Amino acid sequence: MQDMITYSRNFAGNFLTLDYFSGVKHPVNETRLSQIFVMAKRIYNQTSLFGPLYAYLVVLSPPAEIKADISRIKKELNSICDISPRNLKSIAHITLTDKLTDEADLHETVGELVGHKQPFTVKLKGWNFFDHGHSITLYIDVETPDPVIKLATLLKSSSKSPHISLAKRISHDTFEKLRPYLEQMDYAAEWTCTEVTVLRKLMSEKQLGWKDAFKVPLAGQ
Repeated sequence: MQDMITYSRNFAGNFLTLDYFSGVKHPVNETRLSQIFVMAKRIYNQTSLFGPLYAYLVVLSPPAEIKADISRIKKELNSICDISPRNLKSIAHITLTDKLTDEADLHETVGELVGHKQPFTVKLKGWNFFDHGHSITLYIDVETPDPVIKLATLLKSSSKSPHISLAKRISHDTFEKLRPYLEQMDYAAEWTCTEVTVLRKLMSEKQLGWKDAFKVPLAGQ
């Protein structure tokens, strides 16, 4: 029955769970909260006992000019060597966490967890890569990772390397062909982050992509 529990903070800052059947709130420790916010594992097109299954992606979305910069860089990479249509079409973002759940209003929970945080500056500088052994992921590095990591931690994510992906799961051969371009690229940008974006899609219609987007403002916005 874990999926039927929501959580919030009381005025003392303690987390509470709400039992849907009794309507009574009970204290919950951080370990239990982590268990609640774990990604559910279920067949994507299966309808649960309590409702449809949703996928969520919680991100920081840069302003339009930075999205355009990243799109331009991707196109230049692709002109050198194919990085795949999926990488070309992906819109620039910094992932905080993702989740599969029955909750249709997870954005409200995200607001409760991060809405008290103050706006902060996100600085991008240079590029780097993850070597997965079988493939490479290229990305733009975040020069100011700490406030981003703090948000991710509030959302029970273990991510410690915030970044904006340029090309995921490319071959080592493709990477070597792109390396000369990357080594002469000196990209830098920054913006003031004032909100978190929560993307949602129904897993029974996952081929339609992220159809819903919710903006969660940070404190004072």
